[in-house]
Amino acid sequence: MDYFLLINARGIEAWQSTRRGIERAVAFSAADADAPVRLHGWLAGMRSRCTPVADLPDEHHILEWLPRVPSADRRLLIERRLAQHFPDTPLTSARPLPAAPGDGPLDPVLLAALTRPADIVPWLKTLGEAGTNGLTEVRAPTSVPFLLERWYRRQRQLPAQVLLLALGKDGMRQMFFRQRRLMFSRVIPARGDALVDCLPVYRDELAQTLAWLPSQRLSDGPAPVRMLATADDLPVLCEIALAAGNEVAFIDLARHVEAHDGSPPVSGILALALQEARRVGPLGHYAYPQLHCARQVARTRRIVIAVGMTLAVSGLAAAAVDLAAAESLREETGQIAIRQQGLQREIDRLDANAAQATDADRLDAWLDGCERLVHAKGTAPETVLQAVADLLAEAPWARLETLAWARTQDGQAPALLPGFATKDFPAGDAASAVVALEISLEGHAPPPEPAAVSLAAHWQRLRGSLAQVEVDGDAALLRFRAALPLADVGTSPLQASAP
Repeated sequence: MDYFLLINARGIEAWQSTRRGIERAVAFSAADADAPVRLHGWLAGMRSRCTPVADLPDEHHILEWLPRVPSADRRLLIERRLAQHFPDTPLTSARPLPAAPGDGPLDPVLLAALTRPADIVPWLKTLGEAGTNGLTEVRAPTSVPFLLERWYRRQRQLPAQVLLLALGKDGMRQMFFRQRRLMFSRVIPARGDALVDCLPVYRDELAQTLAWLPSQRLSDGPAPVRMLATADDLPVLCEIALAAGNEVAFIDLARHVEAHDGSPPVSGILALALQEARRVGPLGHYAYPQLHCARQVARTRRIVIAVGMTLAVSGLAAAAVDLAAAESLREETGQIAIRQQGLQREIDRLDANAAQATDADRLDAWLDGCERLVHAKGTAPETVLQAVADLLAEAPWARLETLAWARTQDGQAPALLPGFATKDFPAGDAASAVVALEISLEGHAPPPEPAAVSLAAHWQRLRGSLAQVEVDGDAALLRFRAALPLADVGTSPLQASAP
């Protein structure tokens, strides 16, 4: 909420800026000793932005021409001039002005001060104390002439150099503008309740001011006069204009003040000044160290609060991340527990069927045999196939029907072909294998008996070992059985056969 605190010799009035305009909020009298305390209580706990506006007659302006020096030296020079001209007040201001053609190598600077600080400092101290709580933002104090200067700078239809007279119930304010910049301001107090009673004093003061301006090198030639008032005061103002001797014109105040449909607004030029205070932009102001310190404390407090809130938010975010990670870990732990239960059930099942377990050594031997069979070049080891090929090459009339082989087990020859009536047969040592064949005879083959004798003889000549051959008369088949040294067969108990 924006408040404009109008401070005068009678006390302080708070005007609130709303969508309907400017409305009066509260007022505190300077005659009340507890007024600063009540003002502090009114501001406490309320988030607001306050702009102090001084409306005091004791506002002095002095024009200085300063040499062009570096900024640091210029600041020291201005502080020294302010202390020289206004030693008894902390409320001072220094504003650079645009140089006029006759100023030469010097820069004009307007030095201003509120020379009666007792009327405003107690209120500013209270505002400074309220500003340290971080809720109330107190801007640098300004004044009615500074506000009217900003209004006049936008009035391009009015002359750039003018002596502006603003009439009100407290008196007549004189403000001189050169190049639309404020050069000085003074208030002639009212001598009566009616404007007619003040006319002699206003005429004399106006004549003295018009004569004083050229002597102070403030004006470039005769300064036109403009009177800012309502149309009701026009007849009386015409009498003042007769004493001016310069160009005089009337500015209707009602045309520049916005209509207000709330509580009755402040009257006269104060309504225009408060209306101008609502605008955003550069504005002349007075420096007051305590308000500056209060703003620094409030800014530091806001920074600390912001940092604390940032750390709190960061901590909450980190806690949320940790909570999400803990929840994810809890889910993973639950899945692991489920898998553990499944594995435990499998272990229990295996323990219950221990009788079906296979000896590890036999399983390893079986796996070794599988690996050798996978890497072999045929269904039977190469040695077996080569021996059978050599035998058949000796007997081209013999056609192989079935081939079977097996490793001897403990020196015993296994039965490989069903229906094969084996007799005593030397199985050989542990490095031997038994080969069994079923052979059919081609059309040009000898009779079965001579063919069997021929095959046994061929095997003995080729392999140096005995062979057993039986004749199946019904099927016209020869069943061949022989021992074969197989050093490369290994210890596999597996059997293999090929058609």
